Amino acid sequence: MKHTKIFILTIGLITLITCETNEHKKDLIGIWESYESHHSKVALTFYKDSVITESFGGEMRTNSKWNVDESKIYLEHVRLKDSILKDVLNYEYELNKTKDTLWIKVENGNANDYSTMKKVTENPFTPEL
Repeated sequence: MKHTKIFILTIGLITLITCETNEHKKDLIGIWESYESHHSKVALTFYKDSVITESFGGEMRTNSKWNVDESKIYLEHVRLKDSILKDVLNYEYELNKTKDTLWIKVENGNANDYSTMKKVTENPFTPEL
């Protein structure tokens, strides 16, 4: 009986943690565009299992796997074409109350390594047809 209670509590805790992570992920899925003038435009496109980062007018495009918790975004195997640029890259982040503005900063990075981004419906680097 004791083992059954421990098992049920463990499953409940895992479910709670998983649901919380999924909620954080759900808040980020979509296209985000930077709007400051202290660096070139960056677009992040979060998908359920991957994230695409574009910059320099769309000339540089990386992709990676990602995960998130309440304060950090974790990128793994950041790729540029077939090369891995970084095995791990972490960001600190905050969303505003309406979840349409994202502040993101490279973890342990310089003060200028941040972006404020707005959620948009179209990628700014996708050419119009």
